[in-house]
Amino acid sequence: MTNLAEIGRFLRQARKDRAMTASELALKAGVSRNTLGALEAGRGNVELNTLLALLRTLELEMQFVPQAVAALTRGDIDTRFTGLQEEVDSLMPRSRRSPQARPIR
Repeated sequence: MTNLAEIGRFLRQARKDRAMTASELALKAGVSRNTLGALEAGRGNVELNTLLALLRTLELEMQFVPQAVAALTRGDIDTRFTGLQEEVDSLMPRSRRSPQARPIR
């Protein structure tokens, strides 16, 4: 993820995957509903502590990886012939797997 809009979309999907309302997540994470709404919409300037609280509540963690590695997890690079994408996919939660591994919605 490289921008606030992508982070917001990811958080919204993670929340929905856990069948949580925005109000429930905000309450459990100790943040305001308006702050969560702005973040999920890709607006505002969220504090790191707020983002970390939301991730903890969703049982997720933030990791810093080289961009080349991040591209593999997004499926930006064709790795079908190396087997690397399958290995990366096997290590990732279902909601983070490459587009090739996700069912079409």
